[in-house]
Order: sequence, then structure tokens, then C-alpha cells
Amino acid sequence: MAPVILNLKSVVKTREIQAAAVTPDGRTLYYNPEFWKNLTPEERLGVQLHEIMHIVCLHAKRRENRENSKWNIACDMAINYQIYAAGYVLPHGALPGEDDTAENIYERLLKASLRTNGKEQNSPYDSDCDYEYGDGDSAMSGDLLMQNTDGSGSCCSDETMAAIESSDHLAAMGTTPLSQSFRPTKPKADWRTVLRSLVRSVAGDEMDYLTYEFDEFGICEDFLSAKPRCKICVLVDESGSISDDLYEQFLGELLRISRFAEIYVSGFAGGTELNAVPLSKYERTMTGGTDVIPAYEQACKEDFDCIVVLTDGYLEFPEFEPKHTIWAMPESFGRRMEVII
Repeated sequence: MAPVILNLKSVVKTREIQAAAVTPDGRTLYYNPEFWKNLTPEERLGVQLHEIMHIVCLHAKRRENRENSKWNIACDMAINYQIYAAGYVLPHGALPGEDDTAENIYERLLKASLRTNGKEQNSPYDSDCDYEYGDGDSAMSGDLLMQNTDGSGSCCSDETMAAIESSDHLAAMGTTPLSQSFRPTKPKADWRTVLRSLVRSVAGDEMDYLTYEFDEFGICEDFLSAKPRCKICVLVDESGSISDDLYEQFLGELLRISRFAEIYVSGFAGGTELNAVPLSKYERTMTGGTDVIPAYEQACKEDFDCIVVLTDGYLEFPEFEPKHTIWAMPESFGRRMEVII
């Protein structure tokens, strides 16, 4: 951890936080003196390891648009597992560790939150959770700050990234208990982020000046008119192989995409014809069978800019793709492979 610790610009004593915390850029560490003086030497070492590992694992950068308090809990649990496994000590009240990525733990937190609010029953995570997720009021909750000392929210400067790489290299060569269990998890973009990025690459930006035409006097009349919105046709596998949970996630992502594009949706099953309707009017039918070719070929003949297909991968793919096509297979062949082509 030495490179990351030496990269710290300042360590600040303050009563504004509960225990300890780090800024998104990984340059400042805060600690509460009242909390600190009540810790044993072993617990103090554990707290320092915990905060530095937030920086090493790029937790501020990986948060993206996730809700911060739940993301903080998920990151704490992922870190604490490694700290406990290496034989170090954390203060009483610290969250238990869980041998998983922060992203996966976060998803389970959302599931538990929905169950608590009575909005979901018989969650698939009911039998998987060894820990009853709470509201995050632990000994070190809220230690992932959202702002740097200058008020910005920028994550991981070049100096911090270089320090993290050096720390990773030293851990690979180390023989201490922590270096042997140390796994600085790399940022992982889930399939929803990838899908949104790919659609944006086709749809462009509302202020994409490359699409505007200027006359010989340098005057652009197009600039005063609204840019036409991208039209996207979404084909959804209706065979029943797409889980309800995945379908709801996909629908939520389509709602996000609809902010910058027009979305039309059509289900497909056994040779279903194209029936593209606005996203708000689409209803899932679960009719069985999987043959996307007829609906896909018809969609290619329409005035869509892009076609997105949600499927489990058990289908015959078209030989040619006349239009931009994104094949989304988050649960390809019954496994969570998160494949997007």
C-alpha cells in the first residue's frame, strides 16, 4: 500500500465525519479524533487499510450513477472480506466481509431494499445472503466522499492511478498475508452501461456539430433547428427464456435511452412479424418460440437508425446486418455472461 499512502496530499483531523473517509481523487484522508483515540493499534491499522483500499479499488470511479450510500456499503463489504481473510482487525461494528465484487453486492442490496419496502417477494437472493443487509449505519459508514477538497467530484488523478499501478505490482511480489489475498478489483462496466454507450455511438449527441451543414459564407441554418432524434427498434425475445428480473433491468435501460432517442419495441417468438410500437405501449406476451429473422429483416427495411435485440443467444443469427445492430445477451445460454455484440 506504500505508493498509494505516499500519494496522499494531506491527512486531516475533523469531527465532521463519523470515523474516517477518503476523497474521490484519492489524495486526502479524513479521520475523527474521538473515533481514533478509542481504537486499539490493531484496529487503527485495519481502518487505514480499509480507507486506502477504497482508493486502490477505484471505488469512487466505479460508482457511476449508483446510489452512494448503498454503493459505499457494498464496497465496504468487498474490502472487509480481504482484510479479515488476511488476519487483520477492524473496529467493533464494522460490516462483515463478503467474497464478491462491489457491483454484485450492490445488486443484492437493491434486492434487499425492495423486499424491505414490500415491493418484491421471493427474491432469488433470499437463499444466497448470509448477511441481513441493513441501512449502512456501521462503525465506518459514509467513508466514500463525493467531493474533493476543491469541491470537484473528479476521480483518481494521474498521480493516483500511477500509485495504484505501483501498489498492484508490489502486491504481486509480496509475501505478507494481505498481499497474498490482495485483489485490486478492476472497474467493470456492466452490460447496461455498455449498451447505453453503444446506442449513444449510433445516436450521437444533440450538439454534434459534424452533422450540421455550413454554406459558403460560414452560415449554418441547421443550428437553429432541432436535430432529429435517433429512431431505434428494439426486438425482445418473447420465448420466456428472459427472466423477469433481467427484463425489468432492460426496460429501465430503455427508459434511460429514450431521453435521447425514439424507442420502438416489438417482441419476437416463433417467426413473429414486426409490430414495433412506442416504448410506453409495449406489453410483453411470453408466447414461446425463438425466431428473430422475420422481424429483424422487416425492421431493417424501416427507417430505424439502429436495431437492438435482447436475447439469450438461442437463435439463428442473420447472415447480414444491413443496419447498426446491437445483440444484447446478458444471460447468454443460461449463464450471466453479460455479452453484448
